[in-house]
Amino acid sequence: MFFNLERSLSVFPKRHVLNSVKPNSVGAESLVKCIFGMSDIESALSKICPHGSGPCLMGSACLHHSLVKSLKILIRRARHCHHLRLLEKHCFITSPNPNAIKNSGCIFEGERRGNSVLKKSQCCTTDSCNGSPAAIDSHSEAIKSYCLKSQVVSFVWAVCRSIIPPDLLGTPSNWRMLRRNISKFICLRRFEKFSLKQCMHKLKTSRFPFLSDKQYFCCMNNQAPKGVDGKSSEINKGSTKLNDAAHLVKQKVLESWIYWLFSSIIVPLLQANFYVTESENGKQDLYYYQKSVWEKVKNKTVTCMKAQNYHYLDTATTRRIIRKRLFGFSKLRICPKEYGVRLLANLKASSRMPRQEFYLGDRSGGRLGRTKMHQRRVRFEHFKSVNRVLRDTHAVLKSIRFKEPEKLGSSVFDYNDVYRKLCPFVIGLKNGSAMMPDVFIVVSDVSKAFDSVDQDKLLCVMKDVLRTDEYFLKHAYEVLCTKKSLWVHEKPILVDQNTSSRFKSSVVHRSLHSVLVNQECSRSVKKQELFFNLNQHVKRNVLQLDKKFYLQGVGIPQGSVLSSLLCSLYYGHLDRNVIFPFLEKTWEPARVDLSSEHNFEDASAAQSGSEDKIGLSSSHFLVRFIDDFLFISTSKKQASSFYSRLQRGFRDYNCFMNEKKFGVNFNIRQMPGPPSNRVYLGEDGISFLRYCGLLINSCTLEVQADYTKYLSNHLSSTLTVSWQGQPSRHLKEKLCDYMRPKCHPIFFDSNINSASVVRLNIYQAFLLCAMKFHCYVRDLSNIWKLCNRSYANMIKRSLGYMYVLIKRRMRSVYNGSDFQPILQLEKGEVEWLGLFAYIQVLKRKQSRHKELLSLLTSKLLSHKITGSVSSQLSYAVDRSHSSLMWKIKY
Repeated sequence: MFFNLERSLSVFPKRHVLNSVKPNSVGAESLVKCIFGMSDIESALSKICPHGSGPCLMGSACLHHSLVKSLKILIRRARHCHHLRLLEKHCFITSPNPNAIKNSGCIFEGERRGNSVLKKSQCCTTDSCNGSPAAIDSHSEAIKSYCLKSQVVSFVWAVCRSIIPPDLLGTPSNWRMLRRNISKFICLRRFEKFSLKQCMHKLKTSRFPFLSDKQYFCCMNNQAPKGVDGKSSEINKGSTKLNDAAHLVKQKVLESWIYWLFSSIIVPLLQANFYVTESENGKQDLYYYQKSVWEKVKNKTVTCMKAQNYHYLDTATTRRIIRKRLFGFSKLRICPKEYGVRLLANLKASSRMPRQEFYLGDRSGGRLGRTKMHQRRVRFEHFKSVNRVLRDTHAVLKSIRFKEPEKLGSSVFDYNDVYRKLCPFVIGLKNGSAMMPDVFIVVSDVSKAFDSVDQDKLLCVMKDVLRTDEYFLKHAYEVLCTKKSLWVHEKPILVDQNTSSRFKSSVVHRSLHSVLVNQECSRSVKKQELFFNLNQHVKRNVLQLDKKFYLQGVGIPQGSVLSSLLCSLYYGHLDRNVIFPFLEKTWEPARVDLSSEHNFEDASAAQSGSEDKIGLSSSHFLVRFIDDFLFISTSKKQASSFYSRLQRGFRDYNCFMNEKKFGVNFNIRQMPGPPSNRVYLGEDGISFLRYCGLLINSCTLEVQADYTKYLSNHLSSTLTVSWQGQPSRHLKEKLCDYMRPKCHPIFFDSNINSASVVRLNIYQAFLLCAMKFHCYVRDLSNIWKLCNRSYANMIKRSLGYMYVLIKRRMRSVYNGSDFQPILQLEKGEVEWLGLFAYIQVLKRKQSRHKELLSLLTSKLLSHKITGSVSSQLSYAVDRSHSSLMWKIKY
């Protein structure tokens, strides 16, 4: 259903069964078998009507003949359906609202579902395309011209009404339920499943005329019990058994019909008329574009690609390129975003190309004339996926990352790296005092980082990285076992010939649910082989879009196992050769005014007192997460100089900053344009700078989680709800899953954060979890409901889980760190903050959670902390400090 580019002139795709059968008895009979199969249903149908062995007592009124008659009508109507007229009527596209992509989706409980954010990848924005402003506006308008889901539901239902006979749709009272089920199916988010039970929700056999009791008169006559000797009780018993059997048959027939309706009518209907995709701003929500509209988006994107050094390749050239290597090409698809599109390449999948074509000629010597057409046979040449071939190169570069981190400059790869660098810096700044000196912060983002990498420069950098002539790799296997599946992943590990420590160190990084199997099997890889694969990957990146091939001329491929490492090594070279020397030149002795220092213990205000000044050297801190810079200095002059240097860009590396994504915490004359969205000011007056999912306090360097990404969308767009299996178990697991991303030590270490902010971070994490809990339960309640006491127990379990997880994470970070993490937190405080957060969130949805609120309030009032709340807890639950959270739509 997703990403289908094929266009169809008929209401269904070309190869649909309704396009291959004729509207006669033979076609209808074959469709009966297609829908109801050769199972016990057909056996039951044959018993109900012995049409194969004798005359039917009911004629066309029996179930089988009724189905054949209805399906004849269905086939005939499908061939003459005016679907384009219905599409134009129900999916009429008006001039799009500029903010529409942020507000699309299904309307539910008076609010709209929102959209999703994807990882960075090849970007094709409208402002980078050559063309007139009118052409650019046309592209932007096409991107925003998707159909609302309510329109799609209306169109699908109109087609169903026009081609499906009324007997198969049920009575008018049944239509409402069926349409609602279709609406729920179309409103599904990514990765959600729709079961037959959901398709059948509130549908009853009695509301379908073709399953009415009169259709079973033939069955009653044929299956009436014989030899009962006039005993009425035995007759009644036989009649009861017959009625039960008839009911089971009816249910199975209805299930088969509804399953076929959804899988073979509704899904193909969507495939033939809409391009279904996610959006960068839509999180898990899906978007439906008319095929004609998507064609415009695709054509304009191809024009942009050619303007951005993507070169068209013919099939022969493509074949010559990929035959020289083990991996083939990557399929490309277009993902819409707010001001353009992103190009997403799948480097995980294998590929194939036609190798040889020949025709089986007519061997009849012309006797059959033209009655026997030539048949074409195509043989394919198969190629491994890009990522699979690059595994050895990835293993080598990953090892170099740990053994020679200086080659990556200021690179960090996750919160752990940021934390291990930021914490010692903050400790050093405070120097045992509760006071924080003035700090000056610069955050910036490289414009189109992956797409602007100079390929020749990158390969030059890699020559300095890969210096050993031969590398030895040990092949280990990671066996990952979860509740749903068992996976075996091959993990090549670089081996140091002088020591066996590499294997041991790699064990640390494995999943908790996995076992690393070392089979003591190793092999050597030549540097030339690694360089050949790397050169082919960078300089010969072949992409396929809509059966056409393109070669990427500038930048590096994304989605490969090497993407982030290559980018980090490239900009790491920039750090070592340009930025680090520049920062050394701008170093200066500074005089720090203690009168303007900030009290770390009280995040709400700065202490003013001492007028003393002390002489210190300027201290600075620099990290870069792929292409996002964070610079902190105690010298305003140094921070201003660094900002100016970034603003000029680095021509030798084709590296320039995105002017819209600069952020600073001090006044600077060169700051162009409107205020940056990297700066966030809360209602409590505290200013933050946004950096890679973190909010960094502009004065104290305290760290909070950045929840601004949730503001533009309904929170339900971030969820994946599971209605199958054991929903209660899924919900219990989800509540724990929601806590994990916000349980990093960077939020709770008292070396960085005050006691008040530590508790505020916990409170905000619970607020978000409670909002997601409400959205999940609301969606789940359409099919399944649990008692409120069970919900309360789930919540209580998640509170304890968070405390245990925080302690575990703090212990794990301590291993191998040069500093001592400090956790000053009691389990009771976490429980109290969690209960308080859930109550505050659910109070805004009282009509749904009245009884649950009563249970949680009772637990909160009986908690030992209630009545003696500390100032730190009071600060944490103060509404002004979480004003951002209350702007989230849920």
